[in-house]
Amino acid sequence: MTAGRVDQDPVVGTEPSRPAEPPPPVPDGDRARPGGWALDHRTSLTLLAALLVVVGVVHAVGMSGAPQRVDDEGTYVAQAWAVLHRHTLAHYTYWYDHPPLGWLLLAAWTGITGGFSRAANAVAAGREFMLVTQLVSAGLLYGLARRLELRRPAAAAGVLLFALSPLALSFHRGVYLDNAATPFVLAAFLLALSPSHRLAAHAAGGLAMAAAVLAKETSLLLLPALLWQYWQVSDWRTRRYSIALASSLFVLVVSAYALYALLRGELLPGPGHVSLFDAVRFQLAGRSPSGSPFDPGSAAHRTIQGWLGLDPWLLGAAVVLVPAGLAIRRLRGVTAAFAILAAMALRPGYLPVPLVIAMLPFASLLVAGVADAAWGTQAHPRHLAGPHGAASRRLAARPLLVGCVLLLAAVLVAPGWLVRDRDLMTVDHDAPFRQAEAWIGAKMPGDARLLVDDAVWVDLVSKGRPAERVVWFYKLDTDRDVQARYPRGWQDFHYVMSTPSLRGFPDSLPQVAQAMRHSRVVASFGRGPGRVEIRRVQTVPA
Repeated sequence: MTAGRVDQDPVVGTEPSRPAEPPPPVPDGDRARPGGWALDHRTSLTLLAALLVVVGVVHAVGMSGAPQRVDDEGTYVAQAWAVLHRHTLAHYTYWYDHPPLGWLLLAAWTGITGGFSRAANAVAAGREFMLVTQLVSAGLLYGLARRLELRRPAAAAGVLLFALSPLALSFHRGVYLDNAATPFVLAAFLLALSPSHRLAAHAAGGLAMAAAVLAKETSLLLLPALLWQYWQVSDWRTRRYSIALASSLFVLVVSAYALYALLRGELLPGPGHVSLFDAVRFQLAGRSPSGSPFDPGSAAHRTIQGWLGLDPWLLGAAVVLVPAGLAIRRLRGVTAAFAILAAMALRPGYLPVPLVIAMLPFASLLVAGVADAAWGTQAHPRHLAGPHGAASRRLAARPLLVGCVLLLAAVLVAPGWLVRDRDLMTVDHDAPFRQAEAWIGAKMPGDARLLVDDAVWVDLVSKGRPAERVVWFYKLDTDRDVQARYPRGWQDFHYVMSTPSLRGFPDSLPQVAQAMRHSRVVASFGRGPGRVEIRRVQTVPA
């Protein structure tokens, strides 16, 4: 496929593609015309502006209240806070669990905008940055769809699928590193599809993919799909140069992370320090498996059920359409990206809950792209009565058939999306956290030691509580420095803040489990699984 020319894919019943003709020369006057590019693309730019308004409004309304904040969000926000206020990469010992680019960007945003001092809480400040990444991702996704030769309505539909699915809306609001990586991933695919096949664009694609990996390491999974995209669109005469240049820059930038660890003496394991090697080994082999997604009792099954409970349609349609996407030449790269991530979700290993974030843009492009290809090309009326009239009439009937299928899908999907999106935009699911924070500030003694969800750590410390008396519950079982500071473990604490995230570790954190068993509820906020409890530890040293 040559970028900038619409392929006539056999799978959609059109004519076989002909060899590309060289483009006509661009007159110097057009090349130098002020605003020429914007004028040439004014229709797309107007449509994209309207789409971004819709995306921004739906994402922004109620984003600080839904979904309820989780521990991971608090961790990334706290690390950004530590960059600004402590000039360190983490509020505890940084152990290379994730590369830091994502929260460095978050720190830059909150530092420039004064987010931590202005927003209702620290996680709300982080969610403001997620709105920015969402708008950038939506714009890049539209551009990528157009470079994949989707018509404007199909490209717009891809953006709306990406933004309006309740699954997407819920996860895109969360302060996840995957959301910070998404714009870089989309930019890498967009640059690989440079219409002019410029080496500079392909090189920039390698840099963008490196940034995606330094924001979230799971972006490495998409490298085969990106290389396939490079191979497919590159001219055979310059293909090796494009791939070599992009790959070299990718490796050079990503290796800077290992160089950082080496300069700190933390590349390899050793006594008394963390290491990048140990962190990578933990990520690859040290995590407890989530089990088979087909086992109703496994964590993987619960994770996927959680995704499908928000929206079964987008991911389900994308899975069904993978064979069609692989059959359409221009969609093979993005289809491969989705298929790789789907295979990772279905394997019986560790399944991170935010993995679905990386799947969403490719699922949206796959569904919109297959629909666009199935729509085909409308036959001209004068061909309907000719010698090939029967074939032309079948071609003319295809849009009607596809339109009926899309209308039926909209009737089935839209009501559920509307209900769930309205809930995310109007219901305050985060109220229990705010009420618990207010209770701690009003009722808890200032010298009390408290095990907390990381989602409130920055708020409590920023309001004057000593950091050594507000401890992220996860660190009591996993951080040697924290364990040395509190040699009696759970018995050194007066209160436990019980949240859905904390209750999600029933036995894997023994000290936290003991604190829960030896405590009683003194205040509770909210109901059901989303409730937040303040629990008084019963056994406290004199």
